[in-house]
Order: sequence, then C-alpha cells, then structure tokens
Amino acid sequence: MAVSGSASTSSEAPLATRTLDRCLACGGARLAPLALRYEHGGARFPLVQCRACGMRFLAVQPVGASLAALYDEPYFEADYRCGRAAASSFEESAFAAENRALVDAFEALGPPGRLLDVGCASGWLLRHAAARGWRVYGVEPSPTAASFARSLGLEVFGGELTAAALPDASFDWVYMGDVLEHVPDCRATVHEVARVLAPGGRLYLRGPITTHSIARSLALALYRAAGREIVLREPPYHLWEFTPRPLVRLLHATGLEVIALSQSKIPPGRAHGRKSPSQRLALALLDAINVPLTRAFNVRGDRLMLMARKPESPVAR
Repeated sequence: MAVSGSASTSSEAPLATRTLDRCLACGGARLAPLALRYEHGGARFPLVQCRACGMRFLAVQPVGASLAALYDEPYFEADYRCGRAAASSFEESAFAAENRALVDAFEALGPPGRLLDVGCASGWLLRHAAARGWRVYGVEPSPTAASFARSLGLEVFGGELTAAALPDASFDWVYMGDVLEHVPDCRATVHEVARVLAPGGRLYLRGPITTHSIARSLALALYRAAGREIVLREPPYHLWEFTPRPLVRLLHATGLEVIALSQSKIPPGRAHGRKSPSQRLALALLDAINVPLTRAFNVRGDRLMLMARKPESPVAR
C-alpha cells in the first residue's frame, strides 16, 4: 500500500491518497479492474475486484485529512445517504418513523440493552433508543455530526471505531446504517464490531449494494466490452462497493454468523449523478424490471439489510 499526494485542478491543497495493491478483506493480491472510476479533486479513483473473495473497492482511496474533508457539514445536509435523503440528517422529524421501526426490530428480539451506533451521524437513533430505556453510545468520525449528537446529551466518540478502544463484549447490539462502505478498512471495522459484541449479541447492518443491481451490473459489463469506463465526477464516498456474497464472507471471517439478509431496490425516480436523457430512460426501464424481481426473489437489489450474531462460544472460522 502506497500513500501519496495527488495534484488538484483548483487552488485547494492536493488530495492525500493511498493505493491498495491487495484486498484488505482477505489479503488477496490478484485485483481485476472494473469499468468504473470516480474523478474528484484532480485525482482518479478506479474500482477493482478481488479475484479471491469478490470484494469490490477503490484501488486509490483518499486518506487522512482528505478523507475527513469529504464529511463536513454540507455532506450531512445534501449528500447523506447517497444524496437520496430529501431532508438534512440534522432534522429529527425526517427519520423519526425509521428510528422507531429500528428500535422496534431490536426489541422484537429482546428487551432494551446496550446499543452501539457506529457512524451515528446526528444521533437521533440513539436519542430515540435512550428514551425507551436503552443504554446507548455512539461513534462518529465527522466532528460536525459528533458535536451535534453531543448537543443532544449523547455520549459520542469522535473518530473511527477502531480508535475508540471500547471494552470487550460491552454491547448487545451494534447498528451500522450506511456506514461500512465509507470506512478505511472494512475488515478491521467488522473485527472490532465482533470484539465489542457480547456473546449472543447482534449486528444490524444496512447499506448500499449499488453495483449489484441489474442496471449497474449491465453497465459495467457493456462498458468493459467497449473498452470504456463509467466516470463518476463526484467525491469518492464509497471506498467499498459491497455485493452480498463477499460481505457475508467477510462477516464469517471475523467470527459472526449471518442470520438474516434481505435485499431491496430503490424504485425508479430521480437518477443520482449526471446522466443524459437516454441514460435516465434506460435506467428507469431497468429499474422497473428490477423492483419486482428483487421483491419476489431477494436478488439483484441495490440496498441490503443484514443481521449477524456473535456465537455464545467461539466457532471454527
């Protein structure tokens, strides 16, 4: 892994980046290029796939202050959740029903306990859970979001989970919503989740699996066949582009048992990013096929909900 500075096209400081020559999920060194890249700040961030485990990730990634700068206040106002959330993450009412449903789902499997929200953003889920008797703690790398969550009276560590130094087996539930795809090291983060979960504790994970959908899978294949690349001229928020099998494999490798996995498909609507009218039409038609297919057969979604459990006793990996 090499770390470097990339020249910017503006007067801003150069982006600090790293280049991965192997998969952090499994250690595999055979990486296949995929027909997609981000362009941002004068740097290119190509997508690759590990031939050993199937994990997809950016071979060049922003690091340090360059990575942190992506998650300043405007991100939580507009780009939060891939730009598909109409409201700011600082608005409690926008996510109240969703947070109630999440806590209901947790309590359907047991009474209120100890909840860790990794990437807690503005902290509204933790505040709602605390009002129902949960003992809550948050981890949030963004200083802006962490400060807002603390203003709600919540205990929040500012930084990555791997730096929080939480005690072993200290939580009954860990929630990660639209978070794991952003972290610098997905395996180290999941390993830390497994460590802080008590035996029998559960991980509830939600997030995008964008390249798994029909439209994006077809686009990757067609662009590759034509010798071209999909170019996304936007910040490289997603360092990891998960698909179901490599993600399940990653969780198993850290000792967690996957007990539920469901895919969903965002219905046709406003296309994210810059697209031509013909691209928007093609995307809408493919999505119209994709939505009922995913609902009927739990395949080819672009969103995923996964629940995993830490065994009561160690298991062979």
